[in-house]
Amino acid sequence: MKFKYSVSPNYHSSVDTKQIMSSVTKALIFVSLFSIVLQYNLYGMAGSIRAILILAVAMITTTAVDYIYWKLRKTSKDELSKKVNQNVPIITGMILALTLPLGDLASYEILYVTFISAIAAELFGKLIYGGFGYNIFNPAGVGRAFALLAFGKQLVIPAIDGLASASPLATMQGENGLTEVLNTFNNYSSLIFGVHQGALGETVVIALIIAAVYLVIKQAIDWVIPVCAIGTIALLAIVDSAFGTFSLDFIMVHVLSGGLIFGAVFMLTDPVTNPLNRQGKIIYAIIFALITFLIRTKASLPEGVVFAILIVNMLVPMIDKLTANVTNEGTGKKVLSIVVTLGIAVLMTVLFQFV
Repeated sequence: MKFKYSVSPNYHSSVDTKQIMSSVTKALIFVSLFSIVLQYNLYGMAGSIRAILILAVAMITTTAVDYIYWKLRKTSKDELSKKVNQNVPIITGMILALTLPLGDLASYEILYVTFISAIAAELFGKLIYGGFGYNIFNPAGVGRAFALLAFGKQLVIPAIDGLASASPLATMQGENGLTEVLNTFNNYSSLIFGVHQGALGETVVIALIIAAVYLVIKQAIDWVIPVCAIGTIALLAIVDSAFGTFSLDFIMVHVLSGGLIFGAVFMLTDPVTNPLNRQGKIIYAIIFALITFLIRTKASLPEGVVFAILIVNMLVPMIDKLTANVTNEGTGKKVLSIVVTLGIAVLMTVLFQFV
């Protein structure tokens, strides 16, 4: 008997990897264009040019790193182009760029940050593991975490006249934070339409929703992951809010703010780094949501999406081991495991109220 072995991606559908990557690229281009227009609306031509430069530097750098890496590995000319195309460095570059802010408009430090972070994303997030399909972490997530840890002071969000300079989540952490968020961001309208500061890809909620629907229709992502991740964040916000004065506003700000929707659509659904089956994907999304929510509400950081993604990436082998052997006859066990995971998430949210 012969056994056939294969590596990631783990997302199984009638659509092949090339088609999935093509659909993701188109969705990212759409979000990028939407973001460029939004930056023009917020900061004028300087904002649009800066956004274009960040995207260009990230994509060129990841592609160049990929090319140099395989060249140094003495890959033949015939194989070199194939290797680079298989690693889809442009997608890594676009996702990384969309997780970054414009930076200080008076300087170009953010382009240096983008360059170094793109090298880290492609090299340490993908290539050292053997390339696309072998990486255990989301490459763009590695680059974004590196940028935050190494260049935190350069990740500046430019101020807008008439709007607070802090992001909605950072504003909410202050005294009377929720009231200030609602007053500043016009009771959700600014959050939904992106008329506020933040990373290039995190504020364009409308574009992200459209892109998500497109990717689901094209079978490029499994809808269960973003829906369960965002839904669990909403549930945990309800639980947290119930300990004070229940507030729908608090819940909506957590759902619409920060990198949650972008991360859930483009990073958490990475076909290489998410679990093999539907049961595992749901558990994976719930754990991501719990970590994100706890970082947001209990840590010193206003946002926790990228760190939650990297942490839950590490848990995927364990999740696969626990869920991969459950057959269709074990439906009850599958549902129970999901309910227990969600219950633990709710319980931890409750317990952390007393910390």
